[in-house]
Amino acid sequence: MSAQHEPLEVICDAPPYYIVQACWQIGLETPEDVRWLEAAHALVERGLHLTTDVGIRWNELLDGRTAKHLNCSCGRRLPYLMRYRFTFNDRATAHYSFGQCSRCRTVYWHEG
Repeated sequence: MSAQHEPLEVICDAPPYYIVQACWQIGLETPEDVRWLEAAHALVERGLHLTTDVGIRWNELLDGRTAKHLNCSCGRRLPYLMRYRFTFNDRATAHYSFGQCSRCRTVYWHEG
């Protein structure tokens, strides 16, 4: 079999699709059409490894001394994360934090 017919490897770093779909309601721009990066993965890409809650520590990192090195892949400063509670039809809840780059619209997120 040639390489043309091998299955593509798809790597998705977004939360469940129903969460992505709901994010326009909290003000994210075109959430279904932008890049999503889980916050811990984004920090690992930048050489940082957090052992505590990424959602809390993310904003502290942006205010710290290393902040000048924490940029989005487009060059803009990383966005702060805002925490949201989602309530489902069965009344279960989930907490997610989101921040969107003002230039390229990449969404950085964390569950919890």
